[in-house]
Amino acid sequence: MKQKLDGAQFRYINEVLYKTDSTEASKMMQDDPGMFNKYHSGFRRQVESWPTNPVDIFIKELATLPAGSVIADLGCGEAAIAQNMTPRGYCVLSYDLVSTSPFVVAADTCSHIPLPGREESSDGTVVDVCVCALSLMNSNWLSCVREVRRVLKNTGKFKVAEVTSRFKDVDKFVELVEKVGFKLLSKRTPSTHFTLFEFRRLPDRPVSEKAWAELTAQQSILQPCEYKRR
Repeated sequence: MKQKLDGAQFRYINEVLYKTDSTEASKMMQDDPGMFNKYHSGFRRQVESWPTNPVDIFIKELATLPAGSVIADLGCGEAAIAQNMTPRGYCVLSYDLVSTSPFVVAADTCSHIPLPGREESSDGTVVDVCVCALSLMNSNWLSCVREVRRVLKNTGKFKVAEVTSRFKDVDKFVELVEKVGFKLLSKRTPSTHFTLFEFRRLPDRPVSEKAWAELTAQQSILQPCEYKRR
């Protein structure tokens, strides 16, 4: 019975997170931090039922970077990347709506990633790779992509894992991200559950406000994820 109740709570929170913007989601989580823990407990159970965890794949790939590389993990949850890679000499900056451990900084990454950088120039940026592992969740998710571009070094990498069922059209999703200022390097589906993407930040080419309004009108190309009852 408890497992069914926990599952129902997870599905409710999951639906709210996907269908609200990040400002509202952040307020909801800050007002009730226990909700954040309930969500990630349910999320962990879901991912454990998958044959492969995308975070584990990313950790293996990131381990090929030179020691000292700076990685920003956005929507990090329990900060698995930081816990695995920080002891190995990597600088992992972990962000989520609520901080549940010393590894995590509370931040609404769709509104602002608390790192240096300007849209019109990569001068002063420090991040080599940004990771969004199943975390482009809120209805304004494209704002997070814009923030990723702002904080990345020139030609820095952007790794994305998303639940495959969220895509109305994968090619249009890629096109939308590229228009923010990226180039797709690779796309693959190692599992029926999720798809992996790697993008490269393009040289300084800020998006005009008119173009931005046109892009954000297309955010529904990434639809809410609905987990089945177990």
